[in-house]
Amino acid sequence: MTPTLRSAFSYSFVSQINTHILRPLKRHVGRLLDIILTEYCFRLERQPIRQALESTRKLPQNLHLEGTNICNAKCVFCAYPQMERAKDTMPVEQFRRIMDEYVAMGGQYVSLTPIVGDPFVDRHLFERLDDLNQRPQIQGFDFYTNGILMKPHVSERLLEYSKKLHVQVSWGGFDRETYHSIMGVDHFELVRRNVEAFIAAKRNSGSSMRFSLAMRCPSSNWTGDFWEQCQQYVQEGLLELQGVVTFDSWAGKVKSDALRNVGLEPVLPPYKRGACELLYRKPVILANGKVNACACRDVEAELIIGDLNESSLTDIWHGSAIDDLIDRHERGDFPDVCKRCTWYTSIYNPRKCNARINKTALALNRD
Repeated sequence: MTPTLRSAFSYSFVSQINTHILRPLKRHVGRLLDIILTEYCFRLERQPIRQALESTRKLPQNLHLEGTNICNAKCVFCAYPQMERAKDTMPVEQFRRIMDEYVAMGGQYVSLTPIVGDPFVDRHLFERLDDLNQRPQIQGFDFYTNGILMKPHVSERLLEYSKKLHVQVSWGGFDRETYHSIMGVDHFELVRRNVEAFIAAKRNSGSSMRFSLAMRCPSSNWTGDFWEQCQQYVQEGLLELQGVVTFDSWAGKVKSDALRNVGLEPVLPPYKRGACELLYRKPVILANGKVNACACRDVEAELIIGDLNESSLTDIWHGSAIDDLIDRHERGDFPDVCKRCTWYTSIYNPRKCNARINKTALALNRD
């Protein structure tokens, strides 16, 4: 066996061991730790944990607003292709009124990432961004996008928001075939050009605006000329890379086999004990003005806690509906969508709780 073949064989062997033995073992050991630690905290530390979290609930740490729930991709890891609720776009006047209320509550961080949908499909996106940018109380805002409509002229406008804005592009692969199979659309070259144009504009302007690729593709696909180019962008401080390693079921709408068929790893079902942390920090205001308790995976909006066409944001966030929902979780009486959810994270799981929380917003809310 030649040195080259020996090296290739060694790499393949180590990769197989990691994929089929070490990684699954690590996941199952992690789940066992989740169970043990969650039960310990639920039984012995429940009251102080609840009290500490209540201090963060005076306002949503990072208010999510659904400008639109319409998308132009069919990602295999997303439930958008299966969504049944009506497609809608939030009027600008309503958006501004909601932001007035949020700022009056003391809010400082906003996400324009909807439960599903792409912000660039929203015809009012830049009106919303302009509104957020001119409010001195708003310290930051962000959104995820597939980047399909992020044309060069759009990039120039985005850079005007400088440090306040963080744009994150969901990236389905570093070659055309992988990208197509994961994103459901054949736009690899188009989005690559859009990303390259944005990076060039950012370099030329000297802007410090955060820009990320969320790599929603197998790590085995992190190769090729564009991957190498991205490494150079990272070294220049022009780009951040986020590795996404596991993918959930979107409350049963995304099947594990569909994920595995494109090389994505389904998350193990979580151990459910007590309230999900998302109920304490991440509501979403839907395009129709209703407030949903979960901004992450409730694609059909089954967890409605109020309607801003009838009540104020303050009244809804401090109202009985969200408290009742938390109490249901605490009793183990999970709503159907929560029963099916694999994105759930218990507030009593110290290994995972707060892992996705905006730490800056959390610190400000505790002041």
